[in-house]
Amino acid sequence: MTYLMLKRRHVLMGLAALSAASALPRSAFAQGAAPKKGGTLRISHSTRIASLNVLTLSGPAEYPCIDMIYSGLTRIGADNKAHPDLATGWEASADAREFTFHLRPGVTFHDGTPFTADDVIATYQAILNPKIPAAARSVLNMIDKIEVVDPLTVKFTLKTPFADLPVSTAHANARIISKAALAGPIGNLETRANGTGPFKLETYDSARMVRLVRNEKYYVPGKPHLDAVEMMLFPDLAAETANFLSGSTDVMMTVQQADYQRIAGEAGVHAERVPSGRFACVVMRQDQKPWNDVRVRKALSMATDRDLLVEVILEGLGRPAYDSLVPPELQFATEKPAIAYDPEGARKLLAEAGYPNGIKATLVASDRPAIRAQTAIALKQTAAAGGFDLDIQTMPHDTYLASVWMKGPFYIGYWGMQPTIDATYNLLLTSDASYEDTNWKNKDFDKLIDEGRSTVEESKRAEIYKKAQDLELAETPYVVPFFEDVLTASRATTHDWSVSPMDRYFHVEDVWLDKA
Repeated sequence: MTYLMLKRRHVLMGLAALSAASALPRSAFAQGAAPKKGGTLRISHSTRIASLNVLTLSGPAEYPCIDMIYSGLTRIGADNKAHPDLATGWEASADAREFTFHLRPGVTFHDGTPFTADDVIATYQAILNPKIPAAARSVLNMIDKIEVVDPLTVKFTLKTPFADLPVSTAHANARIISKAALAGPIGNLETRANGTGPFKLETYDSARMVRLVRNEKYYVPGKPHLDAVEMMLFPDLAAETANFLSGSTDVMMTVQQADYQRIAGEAGVHAERVPSGRFACVVMRQDQKPWNDVRVRKALSMATDRDLLVEVILEGLGRPAYDSLVPPELQFATEKPAIAYDPEGARKLLAEAGYPNGIKATLVASDRPAIRAQTAIALKQTAAAGGFDLDIQTMPHDTYLASVWMKGPFYIGYWGMQPTIDATYNLLLTSDASYEDTNWKNKDFDKLIDEGRSTVEESKRAEIYKKAQDLELAETPYVVPFFEDVLTASRATTHDWSVSPMDRYFHVEDVWLDKA
């Protein structure tokens, strides 16, 4: 199939109807009824839950599990702000270098042991331990000291001012683990879970299902409403959709773009579309040729037809992105200039870089979620006219994680939205980022991000983060073609299921079932 055979799909017709369906409020189903107690919520997903280790996990189906099992000091709400969780509140010094968190009394872990300040200390010591590949460390490494003031009060002293600390403590990988669990072999956290969240682990079968049951001692009175939640693996996407539409499952955690219109049109189904900063990206290792040349990276960017990818891959359920990881919803985000599809310009840049006959390369994509492989295949078509002969290699997700992710020279990455610019860049782009995978390692960029997190005055932070975004755009460490809407669906008998733009916080304790 050539690029010319890829016809633009006219998806604008019907989007208004789709939006109306997706915007239908939950109260339309609930009709003002009081939540009912009991029942098992069955959630389908397409990726294996490979780990329950809060410190290191990163899979899309793993985050709902830990959101149900564990609690953090704070938690991100629907307003994208930090709210109290295990902390009832906090105070900061005027210079944002000291934060005191007051902890919730009477909370116990699922095994019955009391939650105290010692557990907070142990968790954050583990996060900051360089021997542990903790995903939250890069957004919390400004912490200099953590002290127990009393059993229900902890004090953080920072190396530099950082006004966003309460947001960083809400990081999905910074949930509080018991001191006792952290004293044992760290590998135990992979399959055992002892949190303070609304649900307790009953069954862990990585290849089939994870079953959680109600925590009767959850700190919010009357919640959760459900007896149990089953996270059910459906590697076959067609089978997942068929089971949902037949009523065998209650929630499709992630709906594929190609299925969204059909599912949204089904009677008794609530399909939800949430604009998000979730993105696929092209990872180009810049310690290897040809990706060490910015002209080659920019040529690939120019050979990417973003409008076509949004229409063909996202079915219009998203928007073009212009090679920045920062979506417009984040504070301090700047307006990014559009990058036009220009294959002739791409060929000229390749010639300037010493590749007059173009570049042949193997682009690797995992088969989960399906959007990775779809992006790779579509990019092969659009980039061909720009001088890129791409051989697409698709592999099982477990194989991809073991042999390609953060190792390979040229592959498709896929990431959820982060709550702040600091968290976004410290996830991927700074030299010591949690998942630094391009080897860009730009010292000027690192310095800007350090300055941004240590500056309290918002106008100055805006200036600093603008410079960082400008540098990102100038250097093109990633090709980021689009931001994807988060798509999910639930049956009419399921109330108060929703997702956030970050797709990390689910509040399943609020969900209830209305079944005969």
